[in-house]
Amino acid sequence: MKFDSDWPRDARLDPFRDTVWELRRNGRTEGHLVCRVVPVQRLWAKREQLWYQVVWQDGRRERALLDSGPVWSILTDLGKGRFELLDVGQRVFDAVPVPAEERDALWARLRPSG
Repeated sequence: MKFDSDWPRDARLDPFRDTVWELRRNGRTEGHLVCRVVPVQRLWAKREQLWYQVVWQDGRRERALLDSGPVWSILTDLGKGRFELLDVGQRVFDAVPVPAEERDALWARLRPSG
């Protein structure tokens, strides 16, 4: 689904549009979190939600997930510099936004297809 001119834009999601986060544990980079804001329409209501996916250093990808709000738990955690992978191990990472000068190259390599 593509954005159109009358799609409501949620300003709370602006810092997470097409971003890459470095995921670290014990000072070591273990992977990256790729985020994208996507439009969703349910019946007549249009809104945005956060799509995100972990990409490991070896190229493996976790299943992509959506944070559809209104609590925005992923946004809250990333704002605190942390990311919790809700898998069997309940792993918690330090999450650091990749600087703009590095982000573009990483985004080109890690972004979602399609």
